[in-house]
This record gives sequence, structure tokens and C-alpha cells, in this order.
Amino acid sequence: MHMNKRRFSIDSILLVIFVALVLFFGYRFYLASSIETLRTLCLLFLILMVFMFFILYMVFRKLFLKYSEVVCHHVDALAMGKIPEQSTDEDTLTSKIQTKLDKLSDITYSNLSQQAQQKQEIQQIVSDISHQLKTPIANITLYSSMLEEEELSKEQTAQFLGIIHGQVKKLEFLIDSLMKMSRLENHFISLVIQPYRIFDTIVQAVSQVSTSAQKKEIQLEIQCDETILLPHDPKWTTEALFNIIDNAVKYTNPGGHIWIRVEPWEIFTRIEIQDTGIGIKTEHFNDIFQRFYREGKVHNIEGAGIGLYLSRQIISQQGGYIKVKSQENVGSIFSVFLPNEP
Repeated sequence: MHMNKRRFSIDSILLVIFVALVLFFGYRFYLASSIETLRTLCLLFLILMVFMFFILYMVFRKLFLKYSEVVCHHVDALAMGKIPEQSTDEDTLTSKIQTKLDKLSDITYSNLSQQAQQKQEIQQIVSDISHQLKTPIANITLYSSMLEEEELSKEQTAQFLGIIHGQVKKLEFLIDSLMKMSRLENHFISLVIQPYRIFDTIVQAVSQVSTSAQKKEIQLEIQCDETILLPHDPKWTTEALFNIIDNAVKYTNPGGHIWIRVEPWEIFTRIEIQDTGIGIKTEHFNDIFQRFYREGKVHNIEGAGIGLYLSRQIISQQGGYIKVKSQENVGSIFSVFLPNEP
């Protein structure tokens, strides 16, 4: 309110100064004129000039106030997190300003929406992490208290210690996976993409699951030309392939078979991982790549639901993508596509 009064007083002063100057110079010209008719015309022109300036002053002042109201309306709406009403008037003097304000409103509201979505995602991540960590921590606490309070035999003590050790390993795995997930999502990891033998990367991934596969008597077969050079990050691509192959081993019954085939295409190279596992329902093809998602039928199998999510993040950051085909009780085929050019 104080600023409005100050602005109005300045406007008034400018108006008075202009009128005074017009009157001063008009009166001097009036006195300098010797012809009565010219004097009369001067006086009329002087009066007309003062009147016209007053009219123009009022019109422009009204337009200025209208502009101010439009700007204030948009700012107030944005401050309250609302979408300002869009202008449909294209023929007024305020249309250009209105259009710019509408664009500013759209950008600001989009940023606010993104911030709200990110906040919601963070809350969901914290909730998911809490849920994932709750079970192993509770188990460690339970069996630790039993070891302290009860008199147990050596066999029971060894059994409880084994359970605690297993839960600690699960915690380590979860924390490690969560750190990888966070670093990938926030682009804290710089992938080093260079030509490298894809066969070596696949062998490295397979070597990490070979023990589990041997225990279940699952046959692993690699069909790949050892000379194929493919631009990729060996370390993180190994991680992505390991997660997919590890799932294949987990969800394939003993005595099953897993094939890994590599086929160069014109633009991409396809790495196909096929198993004879339990399969996935068609409606869950997209769900399995979500963070912490696990189908109900596999809850009794060890896992956290992070592996495929990490695999998709790693492959997509290298310009590739993953497709899946599956049939329940027959098996699944995961196809990883990596670009032939970095």
C-alpha cells in the first residue's frame, strides 16, 4: 500500500510539471503574439493539449494498472501452487504479456509438479528400504537375544549363528544394492564405454553364478563368437548380465538349462538369456523391472527385487534396452540390446 501511494504521488508530480511547462510556454507564445485571432487559437490549442494529455494519462494509467493486476494474479496463483487461468483473448494490448505469463506459469507449475513427484518417490524409496531392512534386522535381534538368554546346545548355537550370519549377508547385499541403485539414479557413476570382447564380459557374469548352478545341476551354455568387439562398460555390463542370469538360476528347477546367445544386428547386438524356469505372467512383464517388485509365487525364494531394476538402469544408460518373453512353467527369454556404436 505504501508503494502504491508513493507511485501515485510521483505520477501526480510529473503530471503537474508537464501541465505547468505547457502553460508556461503556451502563455509566453500567447503574449508574444500580436494578432488577436492567433492569440485565441493559441489559447484553444493550449487548452486542447492539456485536456488530451490528461486523457492519455488516465488511459495509460488504467492499462498499467491492468497489467499490474494480471502479473499479481499470476504471481499469487503460482505462490499458492495453483495453475493461473489461461488467457484466450488474442486481440487486446495485454495478449503478448498474458502469453508470456502463461508460459512462465506452465514452466513453474511443471517444476513444482516434478518436485512433488520427486518428493513422493523419495518417500516411497525410504518406505521400501525400511521394509526390506526390517526383516533381517528383526531376525538378527531375535536370535541374538536367544543366544544370550537361553542355554542352548552346541548344535542349536551353531544353527542360530548360521542364521544370524545369513541375515548379515542379506543386509550387506541389500545395502550394496541400494548404494548401486542410488548412484545409478543420481548419475554418480560414469560408465566407461569402450570396445571390449562381449564374450569375456559374459564369462565374468556366468562365473559368479556357476556355483549356484552346479548345486542345482543346471547346465549353462554360452553361444558367442569370441572375437566380437562391442562398445560397453565391462564392469557394469557384467553386473547387469549377472542379475539376469542369477534370476534365471534362482527360478529354474534343478536339472534345468540356461542358454546365453549373442547375435550381432545392424544397429544393436542382441544378448539373449533363455531359461527353462517357472516363467512370468504376461501382465507382470513391466512390473518385474520396478524397484523391489517380486511376484507372489517367488516370495519363498531369496531375493530383494532390485536386480532387474539395476540391469535396466545400467543398459539404458549405455543406450540399450531390455525385452522379455515368457511363458509360465516353460521358461523366460531376456534379450539385452546394446548399440554397436557408442
